[in-house]
Amino acid sequence: MSLANILLACLGGGSNAGPQAPYLSAQEASQLPLDTFVQRSLECAPSALQQSHDFVDIFQGHLQRGSSSAQVALLVGESLERMGSAGASKATVDWACQLLVLASQGKSGGGAEGYRPPQAAGGSYAQVAGSGSGAWETPKQQQQQQQRQQSGSDVYIKSLFFPSEESFGELVNFLDSAKTSLDICVFNITDNDLARAIGDAKKRGVNVRIITDDEQLKCQGNDVERLGEQYGIPFKTDNDPKKFMHSKFAIIDRRAVWSGSYNWTVGARRSNNESAIVTNDSRTAQAFSAEFERLWSQF
Repeated sequence: MSLANILLACLGGGSNAGPQAPYLSAQEASQLPLDTFVQRSLECAPSALQQSHDFVDIFQGHLQRGSSSAQVALLVGESLERMGSAGASKATVDWACQLLVLASQGKSGGGAEGYRPPQAAGGSYAQVAGSGSGAWETPKQQQQQQQRQQSGSDVYIKSLFFPSEESFGELVNFLDSAKTSLDICVFNITDNDLARAIGDAKKRGVNVRIITDDEQLKCQGNDVERLGEQYGIPFKTDNDPKKFMHSKFAIIDRRAVWSGSYNWTVGARRSNNESAIVTNDSRTAQAFSAEFERLWSQF
């Protein structure tokens, strides 16, 4: 199966039906070489998705040891071909998409480049967030942070609160800093200033995509359909009146993430008590990118 066919499978999803997949533990998966890991994790995709934190760690370890995106694409294609259409469940396609997204980030995942919040100091997550002890970090996280510092990589995380025009300005600056891609997954967009920033990103050549809630799309003042009509920005909704598409995050250039309770509305900007964080941590950006691709293929 070619890379193009894999991507078409990701966009088209897979079947929800199919034989029950075998179980694969993260401990067993961690002992497998890359080719066997890719094949077994796809065959046991529900296990990989249920233990996604551990499976992503294992896969990133393979990438750090020199596995290329082309090699991963080939392995994913060969594994799907061996499984055949009967084995291509939705879980299998979702996990295949995540593997491809993670591999596309490369070995470093983007790390220090990209968006850097204004006035954010370097150092550990705890220091940037206001707690210098780092006591909340696990030993593994502390070791990873030390490695980042030794390599000269600057990773930032910043907390923002609303109502605040200063925090709102940081969101606009975040959107304005997008160079190649802007993926937005939000409940609603009714703030015309944010809509303008999104449209400006499209006009300067940024690849923009939006996921939003189907019911909110019908609300008065919603800007999503207008952005599609005026700028040709593609969008998708959950198309499920019994559920909400309630996520609120955005990724720029697959390198930095904005996420929190903040709805992209005038009310949230000027009246509501809301919170958000912004970070250029590569692992966080990869995880949110994979989630966006999963929802995009699902909807």
